[in-house]
Amino acid sequence: MTQQAPAEEERYTFAPGALPADFQWLRSPEPERLFSLDARPGYLRLFGRESVGSWFEQALVARRQDSWHCGAETELEFEPDDIQQFAGLIAYYNRFKFHYLAVSLNDEGDKMLSVMSCHDEWPSGQLDIAEAGVALEPGLSVRLGLDIRERELQFRFAQGSTGWQPVGPVLDAGLLSDEGSGRAHGYFTGNFLGMAAHDISGRATPADFAAFRYRRNAR
Repeated sequence: MTQQAPAEEERYTFAPGALPADFQWLRSPEPERLFSLDARPGYLRLFGRESVGSWFEQALVARRQDSWHCGAETELEFEPDDIQQFAGLIAYYNRFKFHYLAVSLNDEGDKMLSVMSCHDEWPSGQLDIAEAGVALEPGLSVRLGLDIRERELQFRFAQGSTGWQPVGPVLDAGLLSDEGSGRAHGYFTGNFLGMAAHDISGRATPADFAAFRYRRNAR
């Protein structure tokens, strides 16, 4: 039997019913607490849950990275009203190895975009803010993207009629692997790319994602 190569590009839309088969969520037997495809037809709604470093309940829906060179994009509608609320695009290996392009508020209440990374050091509290203070227009959706070229990861964003712009430094994508861990118990099942929402105020603030695009062998 001839095995067909996977498509160069996968485009996902979110219709009511079941989550697209390529996507998974973290460790909860109650997915209805984490996300809904029915609350707003045509969107994946994530309900912000515990922090990205939590062992327990996280609202994170993602698909596996399966190419050394790849890209991912999504479009987010999210209006936080508290600095404890985040949502965005994440490259996630586990709770202490990730890169996260997140929409939130700064201390003045302005809607901002930040890049957060954890370099295998979460238990010691070392969460790096690689880029903070990129202002966003309130009330508008924002497009979030990333590109991985072997060991390099670059986030990007666009809002309104503007084109894509890089945000933050080039990050270490090699960290997001079995080989990138110094912990014998740190092995997971490979890197995942997807959507996340966190609300450590406990109010489960929703974040709506319009679509998701994944490109293999992107250069």
